[in-house]
Amino acid sequence: MRLSKGVISLKENYGQAMAVTAPLGSVVSTTTAAVALAGYSVVFATFLALLASALWIYTLTRYTSRIASAGGFYTFGFSAWRNKEVAFFEALMEAFAYSFLNSVNVIAAYLILQVGLSMVNITLNPIIGGLIVVLGVLYPTLISLTHIRFVLGKVIVVSATAEAVLLVSLFIISLTKGFHLSYLTPGHISFSNLAAAFVLTVVSISGAGASTYLGEETKKPTKNVTNGMWMALSIGGFSMLLGTYALVSLWSGPLSALSNSPQPLMSEMFSFGIPAMAIALILSLNSLYSSNVGTTLGSARILFNLSREKSAPAFLSKVNKDGEPILATITIGLITAVVTGLSVTLVGVQNALVYTSFITGIFWLTGRIVDALGVPVMTYRLVGKLALSSLVIPIITAGIQIWGVITSLQGVMLSQVLTIIVVAGIMVSLYMFKGRKGKPGSLVVDENNELITIDEYIKRLKKVKAY
Repeated sequence: MRLSKGVISLKENYGQAMAVTAPLGSVVSTTTAAVALAGYSVVFATFLALLASALWIYTLTRYTSRIASAGGFYTFGFSAWRNKEVAFFEALMEAFAYSFLNSVNVIAAYLILQVGLSMVNITLNPIIGGLIVVLGVLYPTLISLTHIRFVLGKVIVVSATAEAVLLVSLFIISLTKGFHLSYLTPGHISFSNLAAAFVLTVVSISGAGASTYLGEETKKPTKNVTNGMWMALSIGGFSMLLGTYALVSLWSGPLSALSNSPQPLMSEMFSFGIPAMAIALILSLNSLYSSNVGTTLGSARILFNLSREKSAPAFLSKVNKDGEPILATITIGLITAVVTGLSVTLVGVQNALVYTSFITGIFWLTGRIVDALGVPVMTYRLVGKLALSSLVIPIITAGIQIWGVITSLQGVMLSQVLTIIVVAGIMVSLYMFKGRKGKPGSLVVDENNELITIDEYIKRLKKVKAY
C-alpha cells in the first residue's frame, strides 16, 4: 500500500500544478463560460481570481512547508481541526470537485472541436463527437496509470509551458491595438454575475495547489511541492490573465457581442488563418486533457489514501507495478463518465459547461474555506503562537472564498442545487458505511518519504524544534 517513494522532483511538481491550472484550456473553457456571465468584465474577474489565488497559495504553503502526504488538502484539514468528519468530507469534496472539473474539460473539448470544425465548414458527426467525449474520459485515466515521472516530466511539462507561451504571445499581439485599462474594471455587471465569473476562473488559476497530492512521491517534499505551486501560479496564472485580456482586446466585433460567441478565442485565431486556428485548437484540446490527467492523479491519490487509512473500501489501495493506484484511478474515470453523461442529459451539451463548472466551483471553494480557516488553528496548535501573516492572510482568503460562494448562489439553478444535494447525500452514505470506521487524514510522510502517522511526525518536528 505504497506509492513510488521519492521518484519525482520540482519539475514534476511544476508539471502537476500547471496541468490543473491549464492556462490555455482554462481560457477556452471556464473563462469562456465566465464570458457568458460577465462579458468584457471577465478580465477583472480573472484579475480578482489571480489575487485570490496568490493569497490561497500562500495560505496553502503554511501547510505544505510543514506536512507532506498523498492525501493533500484533507490531510491538512485534519492537521488543523483534528476531526475525522471534517477530513473525510473534505476528501470527498475534493474528489468530486476534480471529477466534475474533468467533466467540464471533456465537454469543453467537445464544444471547442465543434466550433473549430464549423469554421472550416465541417460538421461534427454525432458518432465522432461521442468518441471525442469517450476519449476525453479514457485518455487521462489510462495515461495516469503509467509511471508518474513519465507522465508529468515528459508529457505535461512541455505542453503546459507551450500553452503559456501562446497566451503571452496573444497578449503581445493585442497590444498593437493599444492597452485598455477599462478592461480591468468591473464594468456594469451585477455582483452575482461577477461572483459567478470569479468562481469559475478562481478554480482554474488555483489549480496550482494540485501538486499537494505528490508529497509521498517527491524528493524533499516540503520544499519541492511548495516551490512547484508557486512556479505554476506565477507562469500559468499570469499567462491566463494576459490571455484573457487578449481574448477581449482582440475581439473584432462590439464588446456586447463577446458573451454570445461560443468560442471567442477560436474565432480570433481563425482571423489569423486556418493554420493559426489549428495550432490553438490542438494546444487547447491537449491542455484540457492534460488538466484531466492532473486532476485524475490527485483525486485517485485521495481515494487511495482514504483506503489506506481504512476510511474507504480496501480495493482502492491496490497499486500497479509502476506504483500507481490502479483501481482508485479507474474509479475516478467512472465518476467522470457518469457526471458527464448525466449533465449532458439534464441540460444539454451546450449548457452543460456552465452547469458543471458552477458545481465544481462550489465544492472546490467550500473545501478551501475549511483549509484557510484551519491555518491559524494548526499554527497555534503546533507552535503555540501566531505570526500576523498566518492569521490575517488565511482569514482574508477564507473571506474571499465565502463571498464568492454566497454571492454566486443568487443565480443558481434548481438542477444545480439538486445535484449538490444528491452528491452530499452520497458523501453522508459513504461516511456511514466506511468513513466513520477509519482515521482519515492520519497518514503523512517525512522528508525521507517514510510513511508515518501525523501524531508521530509532529512529535518529531517539535523535538527538533522544526516549527
